[in-house]
Amino acid sequence: MRQTRRTRPLPREAGLLLLLLALVTGFAMVSAPFRDPFNFLDRTRQWVEIGMIAVPMTFIIATGGIDLSVGSLLVVSSVVSGLCFQQLGWPLPLALVAGALTGTLGGTLNGVCVSLLRVPALVVTLASMAIFRGLAMGLSEADPISSFPSEYTTWGALGGIGSGDYIIPYQTLIFGATVLFGDFVLRRTCVGRWSVQVGENAKAARFTTVPVSGLLILLYGACGLVCGLGAILYTARFGTAHPGVGRGLELEVIACVVIGGTRITGGNASVLGTFLGVLILGVLRFGLDMVEVLQKHQVPLVGLLVIATAILNEWLTRRTEASNAAARKGEPHGTDD
Repeated sequence: MRQTRRTRPLPREAGLLLLLLALVTGFAMVSAPFRDPFNFLDRTRQWVEIGMIAVPMTFIIATGGIDLSVGSLLVVSSVVSGLCFQQLGWPLPLALVAGALTGTLGGTLNGVCVSLLRVPALVVTLASMAIFRGLAMGLSEADPISSFPSEYTTWGALGGIGSGDYIIPYQTLIFGATVLFGDFVLRRTCVGRWSVQVGENAKAARFTTVPVSGLLILLYGACGLVCGLGAILYTARFGTAHPGVGRGLELEVIACVVIGGTRITGGNASVLGTFLGVLILGVLRFGLDMVEVLQKHQVPLVGLLVIATAILNEWLTRRTEASNAAARKGEPHGTDD
């Protein structure tokens, strides 16, 4: 006798985890340096700023928005910290706070323009990307700012927990804490629920008393704050505030979010997926470096990965929507003997 039951698709995060394991296994088989735990853990320092910013970017993309200014925000925050410390003589902790507040202010201004002035996020953040980069160049006169205390730079370049080959960088732990907090906000608070609702239908969300304007200001401001905090880690790692760095960082951040399963047009989000997207992109780049694939050849491979995952995300979303529509009509989805 045949009995119908509804089948659930494999979670996207499970597929991403399988892809990550496949990449790690494949590169470990062909590259001895890749298998070195010290090399691997130390390389995670390079993923932290991108990974941290990808968390609030997940919420922004979930609303149907985008922020192209994050790379420039990180740079101007770093430059402000350097100038406050070097030229104004502020104590380093106060200078770092000033940089973080600079990022928060820049992100909040983006949110105000998007939410209250109703300017498309793409236009706003494309313009602010150029503005913030210009500010960083002008304030620093296009010169790098260095001479930070050795304790600060040593902490950023070498600091971590553990010993021998198993030193987990402090930045990696901070990144992990950011992911856990972001996942909690997405799953357990109204901010996460409202972000998805706005991405599904902003007009309907307004009619259901969702504070859309306030939510967007909050999300863009939080993204700016994380850019400011990322600037602190970035400056500590390199020991300098350089106005010319950070170009293309926004594309890496968006790539991690898209690889993680968040739909670029909004309406769904997964911080855990974004975390796995950061690991996948980081492992891919690290492995390609270890097998001596040139940077110019890595870029198209990453681009192909992003396109493939975006197509897959769209297909899975439509399949899920069709399955839900069939369920609401009482139609069986999937059969078992």
